[in-house]
Amino acid sequence: MTLTQKIKTKIKENGPISFSEFMKFALYDEIEGFYSHGGAGRKKDFITSPEVGPLFGKIIAEAIDKLWIEFGRPSHFTFLECGAGPGTLAKSILRSQMKCKSALKYIAVESSSQQSQSHPTTIQTLPSMPEEIEIGIIFANELLDNMPFDIFESQDDGSWMEVKVTVENENIAEILIPNNKNAPSYKLGKPNARIPVQREAQRWLKDALAILQNGRIIVIDYAVDSFRYQQKENWLRTYHQHQTNGNPLKNIGQLDITTDVDISQLSEVLPPDSTKTQAQWLQELGIEHYVEKSKQQWKKHAHNPDLSAFEARSAIRESEALTDLSGLGSFKVLEWLVKSSP
Repeated sequence: MTLTQKIKTKIKENGPISFSEFMKFALYDEIEGFYSHGGAGRKKDFITSPEVGPLFGKIIAEAIDKLWIEFGRPSHFTFLECGAGPGTLAKSILRSQMKCKSALKYIAVESSSQQSQSHPTTIQTLPSMPEEIEIGIIFANELLDNMPFDIFESQDDGSWMEVKVTVENENIAEILIPNNKNAPSYKLGKPNARIPVQREAQRWLKDALAILQNGRIIVIDYAVDSFRYQQKENWLRTYHQHQTNGNPLKNIGQLDITTDVDISQLSEVLPPDSTKTQAQWLQELGIEHYVEKSKQQWKKHAHNPDLSAFEARSAIRESEALTDLSGLGSFKVLEWLVKSSP
């Protein structure tokens, strides 16, 4: 049975399904879902910061060391990467010269068994988050935007209709169904505007806060302050082979489905202690220091470059991409400081 047939059977047996349930099929089906074969990478569907090059991992290693020192250099310190994909970030971090290397336990959470096959053998890979982390970092880069979300559409009278997925003339199609019970608690002044309701992302944050006893939760993603006040066009996006595509109900299993993360919805769980652009965050962690060292390295060896010289030249270009405010640099870095009661 194909993925489309699975969805049709589910609908015919139980009626229209929510968009979030459709996304679970389309993205996370173990056999045909998008993440069973697609994802981040130059030869795949989109580029995230770790795929730009190893510099991003080096800077994350700086952040790990910084927090490890801040918490008194504990003998055991966990870095939990959620949505680790093929392990690109882990490989870069583990290559770095870290002060906390002897204390560090690296856990990669990845639900796709195909993706996790590429993980370094020196890390622990889990299909879901562990029950408890005593001290460390829970890190999620471009994860929450892919978590299944529901879609609601505002009406002229201030009520809401839920956008659900149905079968119409044997085709997967959308249908509007009245649903004020699970809709946003507020009204939009603009009729026929659609917004994502991100309960899975909220649930992830709740779980992360319950699991981590001491440390930080760090989320990096493209985000808006609130869909309530900021009606952004084209917030529902699909990607295939580095191209934006259209209807998420077409080519099911072949497209990434994503949205901007609504910071106000996460704040209903707990407001972040810090919100910065990725560019600002990386600058505070010393990316310019790395760039300056790379420039000196390249200048010294440009006449007869070796591997380290080429890596230095690459780091300069990587920095430009990571801090570009028209691209990755505009992503938001949300941080929650977690400290257990004494």
